[in-house]
Amino acid sequence: MGSIIVANATSSTITVFVSKYSNSNGDDSWFNVPANTRESWDRNGWELVAFKNTNDTDRAGVYVRVESTVTFHSLSNITVS
Repeated sequence: MGSIIVANATSSTITVFVSKYSNSNGDDSWFNVPANTRESWDRNGWELVAFKNTNDTDRAGVYVRVESTVTFHSLSNITVS
């Protein structure tokens, strides 16, 4: 099994969700990722990685394959490598 890494490149905690289409044992809850840290999710294939603001009034996301790193700079600046 591979993983999807989410990197928070901001100075604030972010809230992220990673779907579990390829890993039914995965957790697709919303999680907080502290400022300037990275977290990983075990997955096997393509997944949706989404972010929301504190008030849940705005969201953004990307659809990525396993072994991707998703770097969050802002809701309008999310990069995948």
